[in-house]
Amino acid sequence: MTFKEREQFTKKNSDDLLSELINYQGENLISEIVRLGIQNLMELERDEHIGVGNYERGEDRRSQRNGFKSRTLYTRVGTLALQVPQTRDGAFYPSILERYQRSEKALVLALAEAYLQGVSTRKMKMITEQLMGKEFSSASISRFSATLDAELEYWRERSFTKEYPYVVVDARYESCRVDSKIIDIACLIALGIDSEGHRHVLGMDTAWSESGDSWERFIGGLKERGLRGVRLFTSDDHPGIHPAIKKYYPGAVWQRCQRHFTVNVMDHAPRSKRDDLYHRLQTAWDCKEYEDARAVLDKIADDYREKYPHLADFVSEHAWETLGVYQAAPWEHHKRLRTSNMIERVNQELKRRSKVIRIFPNPESCRRLYTALLKEWHEDWAYGKIYLRMDLLWEFETENQTQQQERAPAVESNTMKEKKITVA
Repeated sequence: MTFKEREQFTKKNSDDLLSELINYQGENLISEIVRLGIQNLMELERDEHIGVGNYERGEDRRSQRNGFKSRTLYTRVGTLALQVPQTRDGAFYPSILERYQRSEKALVLALAEAYLQGVSTRKMKMITEQLMGKEFSSASISRFSATLDAELEYWRERSFTKEYPYVVVDARYESCRVDSKIIDIACLIALGIDSEGHRHVLGMDTAWSESGDSWERFIGGLKERGLRGVRLFTSDDHPGIHPAIKKYYPGAVWQRCQRHFTVNVMDHAPRSKRDDLYHRLQTAWDCKEYEDARAVLDKIADDYREKYPHLADFVSEHAWETLGVYQAAPWEHHKRLRTSNMIERVNQELKRRSKVIRIFPNPESCRRLYTALLKEWHEDWAYGKIYLRMDLLWEFETENQTQQQERAPAVESNTMKEKKITVA
């Protein structure tokens, strides 16, 4: 099929779809639009799997079309009756269908479990039935959970095959019911940037709190799964994180989140001085050279020493922790690595989804929903747009090695001179 013929064929299909929607007599037009969109995306993906389009011939053909299989998809806009395209080799399954259901199913299961355990109100039952398109029972929840949990557990415990120069870790809290009590559990999350510049979700787990033991198990688990090549960890200053990083990744640099540090500084400062402190801290972190940034921070401590000694001590003792990025990354990468904003945006989206539930029926349902959502974002990131240009990191490291080699002879020469003077 020529390009002109393909264009005419595509236009004909689009016209048919538009005409079908205009003449649609059903009650829910939105669900029909979604159904047609998903149906066409699945068929386009099958064409890509086969290697040639419909009614086309070519040497790139890898399989044959084999009709359709009916399947019902329960969504927020209603129940969709789909025709899932198949191939003769049996190796094709639409990715959009599986990914679309995964997070929806995790949310529905959490809502349903909460209702059955008396956590929520009758409105929750109505929501879940609308999402699932039918009534639910304990048996159906257990069956759905077993299938979904197996898939998510396999992904959560997968081994790493790439290097991840940059890693960001953080935690957020969710309310869960445990032994008839409502407690807050910590959800530990790690994101990484691989050697090609793509973002990845590296790990997610739940713990009773952000204790040193929980962070040690979490970061130690990343090490056991093969996380390697880490130059820089970015996190807040929770006392359990830094010791765990030093234990399992002694050669990596730790970067204290500058945004969190700003909040900590403001707690030590009077309200009248906060604007001045904020702008001076930003001036320090906008410096391109480490020495310049350190000089600005030292000047802040000196200027506040007389009137606000506690503030000056805090800045002089801890401000250097916010400059780790200068040792491990080129200037062009600093803006995205000097804070934990990359993971904070993820936390905001997780909060938006978990707010529907309010109180999870158990820690397992929280871990299930979080993992399902994170897995979808991971798949978008890992094969999507480059987040950072990693050739800048390799140039940065090469330049640092060259400078160290140039300094080495000078240091050795000075040492020899000192020895000669001593002998004389």
